[in-house]
Amino acid sequence: MIKAYTQLSAGLLFALFAALPAAAVPEIGEPAPPLKGTLFSGKQFDLTKMRGKVVLINYYSSYSKQCAFEIGSIEAFLEENRDKGLVVVYIGVDRPQDRHRVERMVKLYNLEGFMSNELEENGFGEKYRAPRAFVVDRKGILRSREYGSKTPSYFQKHLVPVLAE
Repeated sequence: MIKAYTQLSAGLLFALFAALPAAAVPEIGEPAPPLKGTLFSGKQFDLTKMRGKVVLINYYSSYSKQCAFEIGSIEAFLEENRDKGLVVVYIGVDRPQDRHRVERMVKLYNLEGFMSNELEENGFGEKYRAPRAFVVDRKGILRSREYGSKTPSYFQKHLVPVLAE
């Protein structure tokens, strides 16, 4: 009886989740999905208002060693390229009770960000294994979607060419 009930429950859960629409993954070469919310600084951010800028959207976890490794590199690259129209925004994927950890690190490195669970609109998806980055060009087109630390080779491959356009 218990085995039959467990199988029935598992089957119902599978059917329920199979019937839900899959979250759309942003596609390279397509218009970037919406991203809108209030940054840790209190300023409003709306990706649709970033036309003319190159935007690096970086998913971040304060528990990730890779995220800790890359944050200084991202800050330095932003400082070197801000005048070329680069904008960097961090999306924290930690638990809501760990918001302070994400906010502290983002502010420490003079970056902007918000928590994924606090966004008004997020067509990129709420959670990813961090670090995950998306690059949106000056026309609002998604140009890259990558997992892993942002190193000088990442910047050369994914940001420098888009900033030169």
